Amino acid sequence: MMSRIASLVAATAGILALAAGPSSATAPVEPSCPTLANVPCAWHQPTGSGIVGSARINAAGSQLTTLRVEVKIQRAWGSPWETVASATRIQSGSVQVSTPAVTTEFLSQVCATGGPAGRPELQATTCTSPH
Repeated sequence: MMSRIASLVAATAGILALAAGPSSATAPVEPSCPTLANVPCAWHQPTGSGIVGSARINAAGSQLTTLRVEVKIQRAWGSPWETVASATRIQSGSVQVSTPAVTTEFLSQVCATGGPAGRPELQATTCTSPH
């Protein structure tokens, strides 16, 4: 009788776990970005087809803002970082942009460069830690 109850409890737990949906390990990872104007925030999102590089920047008012996000890989320790996917957007106000998905076995990072369009001296770059 005890083994039947244990089997029923195990089966119920399994069904509930499946009904709960995908694990948080595959859910998009979006950090809490700084609220400072013209400071880009970059993150990676694991997907079923690789990783997507995403970035956001808050604009100072309705300025024309540019944002470029890149997924970079390093093929061997000490070798230069290579951009394997990128996306750029220019628009008035705050901007968010994502790259196409990239599948890689190499060390990767996501970098974002943004700020007022036409004012490269005021643009900033931030990168995620390599993973």
